[in-house]
Amino acid sequence: MYKLIYFFGPDGTGKTTQANLVTKRLRATGFRVWRASVKQHHTLAYLLLTILSRKNKNTISYCGFNDAVTRRIRRPWKILEIISLFPAVFYRVILPLLLNYVVICDRYVLDTLVTLSYFLKDPTLLSGVYVKLMIKLIPRNALLFYLDAETDVILQRKRDEPLTVHLIEYYRRAYEIIVEQLKEQGLVVTQINTATTSIKAVHEIVLSYLELRIKNS
Repeated sequence: MYKLIYFFGPDGTGKTTQANLVTKRLRATGFRVWRASVKQHHTLAYLLLTILSRKNKNTISYCGFNDAVTRRIRRPWKILEIISLFPAVFYRVILPLLLNYVVICDRYVLDTLVTLSYFLKDPTLLSGVYVKLMIKLIPRNALLFYLDAETDVILQRKRDEPLTVHLIEYYRRAYEIIVEQLKEQGLVVTQINTATTSIKAVHEIVLSYLELRIKNS
């Protein structure tokens, strides 16, 4: 059995829906399942963001710091975010894996990296040492599903949230870059377009990979 089942991709592509469906299915069949979600901004970074937001609402928005602040703090904030990520990864993912749970994530280290690269306006985070470090936190036998959808579909699904075309298209390009690096590192990624595939059909695709693994284990 896969120890980590990881759904990643832009918001509005069905990650949470599929992670919940798989969690329910595996628990019903007797597996010990740990449902996890590792979002951006952890511990120290989150506390500092809260303080900054309260002091000056113009400093930070949904899309990140304003340009002046970004230029001043990009490098130290990048380091702070990466350091702050590790406790969350350990308690929400690594420890349950060590305790022999099947861990199902709808957000994990790759999503943090993509969000951070947009937040700091720093696409260099999507290549080089940072992405290689994040990939090392993914077990080699993890089952990876990259869920994508066209920009207009995502906007329609998330019309109550402050998403923009620029943000969504940035995320989609960023994930494509990361998928290529995952493949270069020898990890298998199953890509599914949820705009053209129903929730039920996506779930059946996921289950087909799970059942194949169970039969061969």
